[in-house]
Amino acid sequence: MSSVPVVIHALADLPCSVQSTPGSIFWDEFLHIRSRLISRFNSLQGLSGHMEQVAHECVDLFMQFLFPNTPIAHEPSLRAGISLLFGDEPPNCPSTESPGSDALTLVELLRRFTLVTALCAHIISVVPGSLFQNPKSLSDIFFEASKSMLRTYEAYDLEHPDSTSLTIRMWHSSYAQNTTGKTCCLAQRMRLFDEASITRTSQIESQLLRINFWHLYLAEKTQVAFKSRPPIIDERICDDGITLLEKGDEVVPFLDSSRAVNQGDLESRIFVGFHLRRRISATAASLINDIASHARHAETNPPSGEQSSRVNEEMNSLIERYLKFTALVNEVPPWVRRPDGDNNPKVDESVRAYQTTCFWAQRTNIMTIYHSCIDHGFLVIVGLSESPLSGASRKLEIIRDFVDDLQGTPFVDKVRRVGAILLELLHSSDNATIRTQAEVLFSALLDIFVPT
Repeated sequence: MSSVPVVIHALADLPCSVQSTPGSIFWDEFLHIRSRLISRFNSLQGLSGHMEQVAHECVDLFMQFLFPNTPIAHEPSLRAGISLLFGDEPPNCPSTESPGSDALTLVELLRRFTLVTALCAHIISVVPGSLFQNPKSLSDIFFEASKSMLRTYEAYDLEHPDSTSLTIRMWHSSYAQNTTGKTCCLAQRMRLFDEASITRTSQIESQLLRINFWHLYLAEKTQVAFKSRPPIIDERICDDGITLLEKGDEVVPFLDSSRAVNQGDLESRIFVGFHLRRRISATAASLINDIASHARHAETNPPSGEQSSRVNEEMNSLIERYLKFTALVNEVPPWVRRPDGDNNPKVDESVRAYQTTCFWAQRTNIMTIYHSCIDHGFLVIVGLSESPLSGASRKLEIIRDFVDDLQGTPFVDKVRRVGAILLELLHSSDNATIRTQAEVLFSALLDIFVPT
């Protein structure tokens, strides 16, 4: 392994220069890692394309299948970085005298190479063989290149982190099937929970920091709820709580606008679904923790006459929170609720098919959260309780499924029955959340038969 100085702070923001003695060490290291990547790639048997094709295929797969749920990268930057991976001649190193507005500094070049190779390793390791025809061992080759390059500038990266510092480590963790604990620690140290801390001269960088934090927050809540590890990003240790906004003033798109499949409202719709999924996951994680706490207390404290009243109050509180959790389903936008529902004749069929796949990815992920909750104690409050409140919540869920699936000619008897149940809940339930959800579903039912 090449010998690399531990600290490169003084040179990090200068355009790389082969003539600059310390800088040339890092440039040589980059060339060495790049050469090894190309050599190992070319030695593999059974490849269906060259390096550039494989890298673009990885970006394509990420944008269509993973970006809808993890929109943590800027597509044009990813595609621009692919040019660093291939070719007999190494990329040109910007001049220190007149670098130009688009020139990469040394660290920017290293980070971009590390980011693209991390993405390729991540994608190849997670997508099924039906989507990626090349050997799975390619992921090892890309991961080694990405990890080796990160190691080259890691000391500087930890002292001066940016959005790639987070994204690269998350993709490395996915490849290695590790938790994102180290990345969460870095985000906490960067104070990304604070809106004021993500201000950068580059709007793209500010956007990437914002969305990377929210993705980490989502992953953190899920891992803590499922007992993967203790919490790191915790509202209680943030000075004023989490003040980061879901959406800031930045308006630079993440998707490549030159691609026909990205036309229309695809990006804005993806982010609506992403933030809804984040809220659902956070609510589910909190509820799972409370259910586990309730179960532990019940095991260590056998029920008695004195405790029965308090236990009932706790159970009703859990049911109330469960109702608010299931009410988030009502916020699922129509393009995610029914991804195949867009029949606009002005939209090209290939574009429609691509965007439909994006929304199916979001829908599947959101519904998986609800199904997974059943395995973590939700059956106690979903319908296996004699509480009237629990029974009412189960009725609402059944009606919600019915309203979602109602198409074409109405089934008159079922519609009457559903309407009667909703009216009963509206007039007889003492619970405000039950009445609110019943009203939402009743309005949805009316909209089907009395369109505005």
